[in-house]
Amino acid sequence: MAEGAWAYAPFWCEENVWHLAGDDRLGPGERAVLVITGAQDLVACWNQRVARPGEPILWDYHVVLLQRSATWQVWDLDTRLGCPVSAADWLAGTFPFQSHVPPRFHPRFAWFPAEDWRRRFTSDRSHMRTASGGWQHPPPLWPSIHAGDLTLQDALAQAQEDLSALERRLDMRI
Repeated sequence: MAEGAWAYAPFWCEENVWHLAGDDRLGPGERAVLVITGAQDLVACWNQRVARPGEPILWDYHVVLLQRSATWQVWDLDTRLGCPVSAADWLAGTFPFQSHVPPRFHPRFAWFPAEDWRRRFTSDRSHMRTASGGWQHPPPLWPSIHAGDLTLQDALAQAQEDLSALERRLDMRI
């Protein structure tokens, strides 16, 4: 599918993925939402479009969609790696050099079945407000999502799985 064909707002990955998770154009296959943060609140991610090529960006969190048919694919609307891309290629391209990255910036993951994310996720968008009440980044044009009882902060608090545990979950050979 051509870029721009998805509901997308820069810096609003949790809402982008909420829409993407329910999009029938992705076709069949198991879907899961992966919420990512760092061991100490910031996570180093490479190959993100907002960073300079070859340099990481420190996100406070990131959210992507996983889809499995024969193998797991990652739908990251903010990556330079392609979309979708194999989970192995996405993990290697997004989290390279882990032995050289300070442990506080290592990723931690929370896994949610996509149906649960669609049914439960709620965003009041307060995490994107400045101290003076303005926006850090312009909000999406669609209304904020109020599907259920799972806030972004709740999801981030569940991000405890490390990279090797995620690779085992995805049945990848490490």
